[in-house]
Amino acid sequence: METHEERRKYVRIQLCAYGIETVCVIVQGAKRCKLGLVDISSGGARLKVLESVAEFADSPLTLSLQGVHDGGRLQNLSAMIRWKAGQEIGVQFLQPVEMALSELQGLIS
Repeated sequence: METHEERRKYVRIQLCAYGIETVCVIVQGAKRCKLGLVDISSGGARLKVLESVAEFADSPLTLSLQGVHDGGRLQNLSAMIRWKAGQEIGVQFLQPVEMALSELQGLIS
């Protein structure tokens, strides 16, 4: 039986393995929240709650990585929340981030 990791379409970069602390901002309408980036792939991200989170509706939101020099490529990404577990949430990007895994890793490290 295949594992959850084997079913993934995109390889994830685990930020804790690199000691990287990247903050993301998600926005949906007037709601705004800062979260820590736990891992990221071209297809989505796992985020950790850093502050009190408003209840987000089951509709698209935007996610922006803070403090990265990416020429805007990791800003205002349209995404949907796919799961919540404790202090973490998973988001799926509505359009995959179009860059090689090594380039994505270089931008966030």
